Amino acid sequence: MIIPLGLALTLASGIAPVTSRWAQDQERRILAEGKPLEAQDLAFAAELEIESPEGIRVLEINPIPTPLPQPVLKLAESWGFPVFAPAGMTLGRGIYILHGHSRVMRHELVHVAQYQRLGGIGPFMKQYLMECLFHGYFAAPLEEEARVRSEE
Repeated sequence: MIIPLGLALTLASGIAPVTSRWAQDQERRILAEGKPLEAQDLAFAAELEIESPEGIRVLEINPIPTPLPQPVLKLAESWGFPVFAPAGMTLGRGIYILHGHSRVMRHELVHVAQYQRLGGIGPFMKQYLMECLFHGYFAAPLEEEARVRSEE
């Protein structure tokens, strides 16, 4: 446990709306500028039963943007939260991939399936943030599912 469940729920509920708006803006950018999935990724998306996988877009970028300003990241780091530069980030139907890190595509596609299952960006962000605050990033159930299913 990183922080108590009640506090994690309160913080996630407060942070999720702002993070969701940022994610929606980023998703629009990726959908406008990104490329469609390659054949092997479309096949994996079909295995995951993702709806309309042909509409998913991938944008290779360096660095991947984050919703938090640098001072907030430094504060989180000082509290012991892992702050790192991700190799991939899924925002709805848009996927950022760090240049040269396409190996994370399957992991990110599992997140696309999770967004769909949970009902979109808003519900996903609230759940994801709560899990990361309560369990920690590496033990968060959504992250564990993405790791396991991407290795199948």
